[in-house]
Amino acid sequence: GAERLFASIITEVHHRDARSPDAIRAALIALFVTVARSNPQQQVHAPQQNQLVLQNFRKLVDTYYAEKRLPKDYAAMLYITPNHLNALCKDLLGRPAGEVIRDRILLEAKRLLVNAGLSISEIGSGLSFADSSHFTKFFKKYTNTTPEEFRKASFGNR
Repeated sequence: GAERLFASIITEVHHRDARSPDAIRAALIALFVTVARSNPQQQVHAPQQNQLVLQNFRKLVDTYYAEKRLPKDYAAMLYITPNHLNALCKDLLGRPAGEVIRDRILLEAKRLLVNAGLSISEIGSGLSFADSSHFTKFFKKYTNTTPEEFRKASFGNR
């Protein structure tokens, strides 16, 4: 079992010839497989682990959406790769991480347009857009309406 694999790794470390690095790698792989097979509970916890990572991602997005726009920024804070974050989001939410971030920015933009007595320019600035035209382009691209039109429509419904 595992003891035998550890012994072979130690032997290879002390033996040291041209094939030692390959033998050590092979023994490590065998050791990892042995440990994984001996602990089947680890696989049961994977879905819970994924849910926890996703929950933490959403908390981070709620905190940093105005400053951090890229999945790689959040992946770094979660100590995972951007690809892993995207795969988790696609598996559990059916959409990529970038969309989750974008939707949070849009939600806040809509909230501010409806509730805050701020200008379009102030809202864009508060959401870290370079200027109001960038904010307007972003908003229109994903909502098919400008911030001004959205604001007018929401006040017209009251």
